Amino acid sequence: MDQTQLRELESRCIQEEQPFCTAACPIHVDVRAFMAALAKDDVREARKILDRTMPFPEIVGRLCDAPCRHACKRGEIGDPLAVGRLEQFCVSRTGPMLKLPKLPAKGGRVAVLGAGLSGMTAALDLARKGRPTALITPDGEIGGRLRLLPDTDLPGETLVQARKLLEGYGVTIIAGGPPDGAIGATAARLAGEYDAVYCDLDSVELAGVPDPLTLAVGAGNCFAGGGPGADDNFSVIKQVEDGRRAALSIERFLQKVSLSAQRDREGSCATRMVTVIDRIPPAAEIRPADPAGGYTPAEALAEAGRCIQCECMECVKQCAYLREYKEYPKTLVRKIYNNLAIVQGTRSANKTINACSLCGQCTVICPHDFPVAEVCRSTRREMVATGHMPPSPHDFALEDMRFSLGEDCRLGRHQPGHATSRFLFYPGCQLAGSSPELVIRAYEFLVARLEGGVGLILGCCGIPAHWAGQHALFTETLDELRAEVDRMGRPTVIAACSSCLAIFGEQAPELNVTSLWELLDGLELPEHQGPRPPAALVLHDPCTARHRPDLRASVRSLCAKLDLAVIEPEFGGELTDCCGYGGLMQFANRPLGEKAARVKAERGSGDGLAYCAMCRDNLAAAGRPVAHLLDYLFGRAGDPDPLARANPGFSVRHENRARLKQRLLARLWQEESVPMPAHAAMRLAIAPEVAALLDCRLILEEDVRQVIAHAESSGRYLVDPGTGHWLASFRPVRVTYWIEYEPTDAAYRIYNGYSHRMRLPEETP
Repeated sequence: MDQTQLRELESRCIQEEQPFCTAACPIHVDVRAFMAALAKDDVREARKILDRTMPFPEIVGRLCDAPCRHACKRGEIGDPLAVGRLEQFCVSRTGPMLKLPKLPAKGGRVAVLGAGLSGMTAALDLARKGRPTALITPDGEIGGRLRLLPDTDLPGETLVQARKLLEGYGVTIIAGGPPDGAIGATAARLAGEYDAVYCDLDSVELAGVPDPLTLAVGAGNCFAGGGPGADDNFSVIKQVEDGRRAALSIERFLQKVSLSAQRDREGSCATRMVTVIDRIPPAAEIRPADPAGGYTPAEALAEAGRCIQCECMECVKQCAYLREYKEYPKTLVRKIYNNLAIVQGTRSANKTINACSLCGQCTVICPHDFPVAEVCRSTRREMVATGHMPPSPHDFALEDMRFSLGEDCRLGRHQPGHATSRFLFYPGCQLAGSSPELVIRAYEFLVARLEGGVGLILGCCGIPAHWAGQHALFTETLDELRAEVDRMGRPTVIAACSSCLAIFGEQAPELNVTSLWELLDGLELPEHQGPRPPAALVLHDPCTARHRPDLRASVRSLCAKLDLAVIEPEFGGELTDCCGYGGLMQFANRPLGEKAARVKAERGSGDGLAYCAMCRDNLAAAGRPVAHLLDYLFGRAGDPDPLARANPGFSVRHENRARLKQRLLARLWQEESVPMPAHAAMRLAIAPEVAALLDCRLILEEDVRQVIAHAESSGRYLVDPGTGHWLASFRPVRVTYWIEYEPTDAAYRIYNGYSHRMRLPEETP
């Protein structure tokens, strides 16, 4: 990722866009933060927010005509916020909280002719920028038509405070404005005496029309603004806007830079902000019991509390990953870029990059399709290619993939009695590990229903390597699968796994692939004889079916044909969550993977139905009874309740895949499988809590057996004389496993296990 790509990505995230109220405000007061402070009864903080942006808050806060109110999103679900009344409440109960800094003095003398609010604002802003500024008024008084207002609207001391503020920043207030009829001559004279002149049209009249963007009058050094608005209405906020716009134009003029470049965000402007209000209840405006006296503290607190705090964050609201790392897409991609840019030092964002499920839910939710998943996946690939990705986050998942592709599990055959295959059933590695019996039943059904021969391949499509950024390994794996499909005559591949289906569509479009669910939807289904669910089931779509509406429609059609009542969760279909397996999340950050599974499980309150093996198993591990759709398609009398099936865990999945190959070879092809190693017959006694601990630490029963077999053959083990427990270790490849156990007559009793990647001194590299 380079700087150009980073900037393009950052521009697509709108979380930092101005809320509607701030964009509508000509001086961009942070109304959202102002409301948040008042809602917490922090009037002092609210005043600080006004002080940061609003010149003369005692004046503007009392008289602001609040154009932001018309843009208030709350107005779409009730009454808009009473921003003006709340500003009045704030400034009437507090004094100035902030004194904004003044820049060092610099050249460029400026004259401001007329001391209305526009001229006062221009003089104040220019003085803060370090420009020597003279405010010229006929009688030495400031305020212009503000002085005509009654004390009930604007107390007289506010203008006294404003004068002190101007003088405090070094503004020179000069009495002796131009005589009647000599405005133009006076402006011309001042233009010769000063480097720039601003005419406040609220106090003086001037021939010539100022440019609406820069307020320049002609091509000289004269600027003008602050006149009455439409229909000769006096707008306080328009006066302030013109004064601020003129001050910026004069500053640019004195710096001899463009007066008009990059000024599209000044004044009221558009915003790309998107705020979803569907779930926000309407609320009426809190009106003061005493309109003349304004809000009481309690009334102000209640009215500010109606603010919905407009922001986007729709992706964060739904994504467990973004919430976990307290990021939204713009900040996330910046963190990833910085992590990639590190030459020496700690790459602290590695875990963040590896923990994304790559499910793409956030991209679907985002109004601008921010590609978080693609950024994380391509970053993993780049880090692997440059040698900056440590192996630990994904090592277990990749070893699991290699096991599925090894001699113990991999199988490719034509249908018994056939030399060719018209179809090829590809159940995927996770269904084979979760429920091998369902693989057998599905294959036997396809053989019985389809003509032309149905071949079978057991293995893995390579998506774990794709998710891990291991491009070479993924390409090698997929190429081997392509070659095997070619060897079998390029039959139509029937994929039971939505992840396999997705990877074939993206990376191997030349393969003729259909989903098992679409195929079954077109066939006469078997009569279901197994247990039935007691109530409607919450249907959990897998994240890899997000962009396959045809697949999802077939699943729902099958449910209807099976008379299975299903409940559609709010976040299902295209918006569905990941179960924590996608992107190898549960390996990079196991607690987050478990949290993601719980989020998906809790999308509905009832028992669930899945058609992805990992969704089923992970939701079951999260405590939600979930059945697989194949349980009801191929259920038989005497089957246990599929809703009661537990998560098998990693060890059982390994065992299931190996046993599935053995059963199929013996049952259908009358072949012997590869003999199991001698230690495979070793009997283990593992308490449930120890089994859960080993599963959590990614230690398989096969690993336990290898450690014990190595200890028995080498004689290398320790014995605790207090407990009689043995402790032994073995490093089969990259990980050293330690097992605490006790030999008994019946079995080896396992008490504990842990692993590490350090090499012990006595180990041979």
